[in-house]
Amino acid sequence: MSIQAVNNAMSAMMAQQNRLDGVAERVARWRATDSARGPAPQDLVRDVIEAQLALRTFEVNAAVRRAADRLTGLLLDVMA
Repeated sequence: MSIQAVNNAMSAMMAQQNRLDGVAERVARWRATDSARGPAPQDLVRDVIEAQLALRTFEVNAAVRRAADRLTGLLLDVMA
């Protein structure tokens, strides 16, 4: 069961990394073309919020992965 938790957490972390890559690309594109026009558009504000959500979701899944690793270690210690 903990191996599946590790796999699920890793998959979710990779998904959040891809999500953050997309946000970074959109922000860089805006920065290169629209930043001189004035304040950030609403889409850019959404991207910043999405980046924060991706970061927090990544952190949560990293904690799940660490907990699953500890659980696996405990199980191996008990079996030894």
